[in-house]
Amino acid sequence: MKNKAPNKIIAPIIIAGITFGFLASAYKFIFAAQVKQQQVKEEEDVEEQWF
Repeated sequence: MKNKAPNKIIAPIIIAGITFGFLASAYKFIFAAQVKQQQVKEEEDVEEQWF
């Protein structure tokens, strides 16, 4: 009985999809952290203007 060769098209697509998903999640996490820091800084600036 002959063993089937692994599918040489589907495996790289799956690996690329997982990699892309991981990088997209990391980018969102980093971008969200930067936006939050900017919002906090803007709020502090506004509070300093009032006092």
